[in-house]
Amino acid sequence: MRKTYLLSILIIFFCASFSLSADKIGYIDSEKVIEGYKGISILKEQYKKLLNEWEIEAREKKIEINKLKAELDDQELMLSIEAKRKKKQEIEEKEKEYEQFLKGIWGENGKSTTKHEEILKPVIEEISNVLEKIGDDEGYVIIFDISKGNIVYVKTGLDLTERVLFEINKEFTVVAPEITKETEFYVFLFYEISTEAKSKSLGRQISSLLKAGLNKLSNFESVESGRVSEALMSYGNLKEDELDDNQVRLIARRVNAEIVVFGKIDLSSGTIMLDLRWINFDVGNEIMTESFSIDERRDLEELAQEVMTYLGREIKEK
Repeated sequence: MRKTYLLSILIIFFCASFSLSADKIGYIDSEKVIEGYKGISILKEQYKKLLNEWEIEAREKKIEINKLKAELDDQELMLSIEAKRKKKQEIEEKEKEYEQFLKGIWGENGKSTTKHEEILKPVIEEISNVLEKIGDDEGYVIIFDISKGNIVYVKTGLDLTERVLFEINKEFTVVAPEITKETEFYVFLFYEISTEAKSKSLGRQISSLLKAGLNKLSNFESVESGRVSEALMSYGNLKEDELDDNQVRLIARRVNAEIVVFGKIDLSSGTIMLDLRWINFDVGNEIMTESFSIDERRDLEELAQEVMTYLGREIKEK
């Protein structure tokens, strides 16, 4: 999580006027307090989930734009001037929507900032309450936050950081929270068998939908795509959607994925067909398979939901 901790509230004054030479002062390192808070991993996970959802949504919007551009390229010679104009206008509107989405999430004062502050707010308030109590009970007139590095010297004995940590972590010493291990998974790009499947980016779409679905399962976390890209390059710049079974196992082991999902997707005679393959390394190296199909006119999300129902049931039974 980024280190924007609303630091201004952590500089606590207890008197309207004071003499630094005579009155009692102290300091804390707010970054150390935040990182030492025993509930911070839960808050980080909440924020990470939000970031992952936004990244998936951004990727899906980009896929839609690329699909429209591919359609325009394929159909340009057959389209009328007016039809081409409308198609280009649609692409421009989608691109504008995409840029606005990115700005709304990651731009200045975007959701990534406001949600970050919102998630941290209860901890900040608890720290502030603890500081106020220490100040009132023990006669401090001011407590500084040195995390910004503005104070270059402090006398030994003035640091209250550990005391604040002790107070805000009291709730965790009463009942030790159960540490739940995250299950790391990865959904590889599905191989698009036919040109029809490629033209609609069915492989990328179903991969994104399944990744989003697995991320919603309790204690499931996707392996970062960057780690997978590095692993693919280390084995000779392999293509993610063209791996054979053994290569999938190699890459999965390299990135420490416990569950991997991969397979093929096709579109033929108005039917979308999915050949699903997956491995749960917690129970062995066996590749489990299942086939699904839906009418092309149905939403691809319906197919993803069918697959997620199957995977959720099977993973739970294992």
